[in-house]
Amino acid sequence: PVMKLAVYLGMAAFLCAGSLLWSGQVEHLDTKKRKMLRDLFLLAAGALFVLVAPCRYGIGYDYFNYQTLYEQLGPMSVSQLLQDHVGQEFIGYSIFTHLMYLLGLSYRQLLLVVNLLLTAIVVWFVRRFSPLPWLGLYLYLTLQFFAHSMNLFRQSIAATICLLAYPFLKRRKLLPFALIVLLAATFHTSALFFLPFYWILNWRCDGRLFAVMGAAAVPVYLFSNQAAQFLTQYLFPNYAGYIGSRYWEGLGYRYAIFPILYFAAVWLLRKRLLQRDEGDRILINSAFYVMLLYIFCTHHMILERFSIYLFPYAMVLLPKLAASFLPAEGTSPTLPHKQRQREKQQLEQQRYLAMLATVIVVLAGFGYLLFASQQGSNGFHKVYPYVSMWSQSQS
Repeated sequence: PVMKLAVYLGMAAFLCAGSLLWSGQVEHLDTKKRKMLRDLFLLAAGALFVLVAPCRYGIGYDYFNYQTLYEQLGPMSVSQLLQDHVGQEFIGYSIFTHLMYLLGLSYRQLLLVVNLLLTAIVVWFVRRFSPLPWLGLYLYLTLQFFAHSMNLFRQSIAATICLLAYPFLKRRKLLPFALIVLLAATFHTSALFFLPFYWILNWRCDGRLFAVMGAAAVPVYLFSNQAAQFLTQYLFPNYAGYIGSRYWEGLGYRYAIFPILYFAAVWLLRKRLLQRDEGDRILINSAFYVMLLYIFCTHHMILERFSIYLFPYAMVLLPKLAASFLPAEGTSPTLPHKQRQREKQQLEQQRYLAMLATVIVVLAGFGYLLFASQQGSNGFHKVYPYVSMWSQSQS
């Protein structure tokens, strides 16, 4: 198991080492130097992801499928793509592929360009919105979003594009949010699933509402075949072929354990988040629907693909939960403090709790990585063990 995970464990260790740059170890440095060191670390971490993903060989169920697709769509002109039934299905990806082909890029160079774009967006996302960007990137690796990008190629592009819509979701700017999601949908139609979440994620965090939504989900869960036939007939006809296939089979109930625990932890600590930023209701709500989707996955594994539009918010939400134990920036500790010594003790206690919460998140992410790697013969998304182009050429 250790050798199977060697590359991923090395990446995880490097990302955890970055925690030092967000700890008290660098407090003596001036703000400018501290910011520069943190940005250099994020740049190095991004480079690591960009190195590992394009240098893979044959891992990910769709690796060779997308190679064939590139060779098929690349030589076509734009007018041919607009008429071709395959090209029309995901016209954004088709045109992107055509442009890369015109530039003379090989399939591996295409992987490099795509992963540069994906990693740039993910690093921007955690740098801007996560209080602990190193932990956000660690979760990108351990919660299988990185593995997803090495398998479900087009959908990962679509889901990552949707991360760009987050600031507009927070500021309730519907037009730019919708335009970004529609752009993502030209790469993978499933991105349209994310559109109604502009309203859903902005609902108040209300336990009664979650209870109603959960109760409404029960009959849909019990009669999921009929619900799916309705949805694929009117909303997602591209998925009609999955009904009755092996992708229509359910995942084991063990797959729902982590999302249930994820939402439970978020719900228990929701007041800490909302006191600091009412906009975090978006993140809290997303955890509920991730849990719901994974419960539905125990009936039909194909539904796991839709969680990729909501689950990546964990890269911001879980670090925010850990950091919520620290005093808010620009404020004094919350408890009464008459003496400087008492203030110091309270601050140390809050830092200890934040560190403990961070360790719990790291261990939970590591546990999920181990779990993912042991499912089936090659783990989630068929990326375990990692196979590089060099090891393949030697064999």
